[in-house]
Amino acid sequence: MSYLKREERHAAILEAAVRVTLAEGIMASTVRRIAAEAGMAIGQVHHHFSSVKQLRAEAFLLLTRKSLYDFYLKCKDLPATERLKLALGYPMDEDSVRETHLWNEMMLLAERDTIMHEAYATAISDWHHAVTKVIAEGKTAGSFRAGANVDDIAWRLIGLVCGLDGLLSFNRTSISEAEIMRHLSSAIELELL
Repeated sequence: MSYLKREERHAAILEAAVRVTLAEGIMASTVRRIAAEAGMAIGQVHHHFSSVKQLRAEAFLLLTRKSLYDFYLKCKDLPATERLKLALGYPMDEDSVRETHLWNEMMLLAERDTIMHEAYATAISDWHHAVTKVIAEGKTAGSFRAGANVDDIAWRLIGLVCGLDGLLSFNRTSISEAEIMRHLSSAIELELL
């Protein structure tokens, strides 16, 4: 790899970590694997990140923030209800299925590690902010009824989706993505329409 400035090397390592995380999962994102993906020496990775946990946490946050940014670009002109469902992750495409698996993996890691917990909490807060923004914009445009606290509605909808996502991961339950969409549509109607 050609010479890069410190900030560029840091960003290149982080981008490599995101690629590995998306392809193989958070725990598969080892320093050795990320260094190989970045085309750098392992020592360079250690020089830029105090631990593999810090690197994994930063990669997860970068990934979730890119996902939210992409959401804003793709969905800004959609009707409010459709935009809200997409902000909550439904309907799922291949990318959102992969990201849901990463969120679930991160949730488990967050229970055991402070660094991962902080990253997970930050990502959830970012997601809540995005959902809140969609609801507020929908209210301003007259698509959603005025009234209840936007923050509270966003938390209830996120909680519903997280719980239903958990059920979806079990093959033995009868819940399907179509059922989740039905429940989500019903909750949005009760809360906002």
